[in-house]
Order: sequence, then structure tokens, then C-alpha cells
Amino acid sequence: MHDVVIVGAGPGGSAAAYYLARQGLDVLLLDKSSFPRDKTCGDGLTPRALSVLEDMRLLNDLLRVGYRLNRVEIASARGQTVEAPFPGKNGRPGYTLIVPRFTLDDTLRSHAIAHGAKFQDQVRVIEVAPTGGGMVVTGRQAGGSFSTAAHVIVVATGASIPLLQQMGLLKKMPTVALAARAYFEEVRGLTDRMQLSFAGVPLPGYGWIFPLPNGAANIGAGIFPWGWAGRWMSRNARQAFDSFIQTPLLQDMLAGARQVGPVKGYPLRMDFLSAPTYSERVLLVGEAAGLVNPLTGEGIDYALESGKVAAEHLLHLFASGDVSIHGLAEYDHLLRQRFQRLFRVCSLTRDLFVNSLLINPMISLAARRPDLKLLLIKIAFGEQNTLNNITPQRIIRRVFAG
Repeated sequence: MHDVVIVGAGPGGSAAAYYLARQGLDVLLLDKSSFPRDKTCGDGLTPRALSVLEDMRLLNDLLRVGYRLNRVEIASARGQTVEAPFPGKNGRPGYTLIVPRFTLDDTLRSHAIAHGAKFQDQVRVIEVAPTGGGMVVTGRQAGGSFSTAAHVIVVATGASIPLLQQMGLLKKMPTVALAARAYFEEVRGLTDRMQLSFAGVPLPGYGWIFPLPNGAANIGAGIFPWGWAGRWMSRNARQAFDSFIQTPLLQDMLAGARQVGPVKGYPLRMDFLSAPTYSERVLLVGEAAGLVNPLTGEGIDYALESGKVAAEHLLHLFASGDVSIHGLAEYDHLLRQRFQRLFRVCSLTRDLFVNSLLINPMISLAARRPDLKLLLIKIAFGEQNTLNNITPQRIIRRVFAG
């Protein structure tokens, strides 16, 4: 019986495996795929994510293979732009890094293995159930069935919910955001800016241009088809992507560019405010716990952070000899303490301002009001000091002040 079995070797699962294994726990990391493997994503590593990667002693390695961006530019639906440097307070780097998941996830997985975690690929877990003194994990692998056991299971399966349904943690698929992206080479006009645009994309939603080395870029669009706008919004992320790349900005940047690989779509679970995060001998990390930013769709940073929080909490529980559900419940409190206000503020900002009535005047106002511009960027990128002091009323007062 292992101490911990982790299902899913994405950023959250591999971060948890690293932090647990380096302290001597017997950790088995499972994934349904062979690595390296692609993962459909925007590939952005925010200052929050870089802080965890630095703690894992991986940041210098990723700086050599990624593309460093120092500023963010946001364009309104009419094309007016505001630009600002990335927030870098609280010990976080003042920049972001774009690293394709093909590289990032394999780097994280290899790092966990190098620090003592065991890994088994091509295992599709289909059931997690109680057994004597722990949990049994069963599934399928090439050539037959798979079974193992552990004292605690960490579920890091992203937006996929069949295993969570089998475990009784989710009854149905939560409402999700939808996104689509493609890689391009020989893109014109790329700089050290992350570009976000509301032009050409159904609202609430936005398009992005994330530069990569050697003139390449990850370009995509995401939509939030719920609320009053969701009643008539198309739920086709590919249509949003196609509309975005037909805008004048993208037509100019992609003139002469070459698309590499297909356009790929993916769902994004953003339901942390109501999502379960634990059960008997089970912890959920990353998107499996709904931890995707409801304003930006960013999830790698929260996966890394929750993986670290889960590992640190489990180390404490194993040291005390108590992995009861009462002890595991404290993990939920730790996540709520860290992320609850952030998700509420970002949800409110999206619902209030990312619409056809307010997004253009909002960006126009931010262009004239440096204080408002900085506030909105800090909210979007999860600057913790800002979030600790912000309330919905303060956001509204700042927007409509003077």
C-alpha cells in the first residue's frame, strides 16, 4: 500500500507528487497518457505560477525554454488598448512566461520522479473505493486491468469528471467556460507583451495572443456561456476562435503566418466556489476542484498552488498519524482561505463589466485612470494584497469615481 496515489500528472498532480516524495513519502503518480504529451491550454504561467515553480527550483530551467513577457495589453471591443507591466509584489516575479504544456507538464513530472515519486503511464483509472485501512484504485492499462492501494488519494484529473461522478463527488458536469486555441509560426508584430482582446469575441469572453520563441504564438479565444448572456450565446468555441482571427489585428499579425497543428477546443471548470475539494481519504487539486480563474480562465497557477497546499497538509496529517476525514476537511478551509475572495471578486468583475454595454467605456476609462488600470490588472492576475482589501463595493466606487 502506497502512502499516496495521485491520479493525473498535470501541474497540480506533479506538484503534489514532488512536495510529498521529496519528504520521503511513498508516492505513485498515474496518468492515462504517455509523456511527453500535448495538453490543450493557453500555456501562460502567471507570477503566481512562477512563484511556485521557483520554490520547486524549476524556474531557471523553464526560463530557458519559455518566452518571457513583461507587460500585458488589453484591447476593448472597439480596439482601444491599455498596457501595463505585470504585478510583481509579494516576492513574485514581475513577468509571466509562456511554456507549451507539452514541455511544462513533462518537466514537472520528471522533476517529481527525480525527487522520489514513482510514475506509471497509460493507466485509465475508473474507480476509487474504500478498502481496509485505505483506498483501492482500479482501472485499465495496456494488456489488462490495473489495481493499487493507498492511504490517501489525490485526484488531479482536470476538467474530466467521470471519476468524480463514480466517487459520488459530482452528480453532473458543472457549467463550464469553453476555449479553443492553435499554434502559429512566423507571426508578425510579437513583442514582450501578452495581448488580450475583447474584439471579435462573444461577450463575456476574450481572445489572446501569447508569444513563444522564434516568432511562434499560442492564439486562442474563450467564452463564458452562462448567465443572461448565455441565453443566446453560441456554445461553439471554434466559432469564437474563427471570429477572433478575422479581426483586423489578427489578420495583420497572421499575414504570412503558418498554422502548426489543428485548432483544439477544451472546457474549463470554474466552479470552485461550490465545488467539493475532499472526501474520505481523498483530496482534489487544480481544476478537479474547480480551480480555474473565473475572469481569465487561467488554471495552471491554482493547480500548482493547490498541489503544494495538498502536499503540505498531507505531510502534516501523516506526521500526526491522522488521515481521517476530519483532518482532511481542514484542506478545504485552507483552499477557501486562499482562493475564495479571489474567485468572488473575479466573478463579480466578469459579470459586471465584461459585456457589450460596459467593456468599451471601462477600458477607455482605464486608459485615463492609471489607478483603475492597475487595480483591474491586479485583480485579473490574483495579486493577493489587492484581493485582501477589495470588496465589490470598492470596485464599483473605484470605477465610477471622478
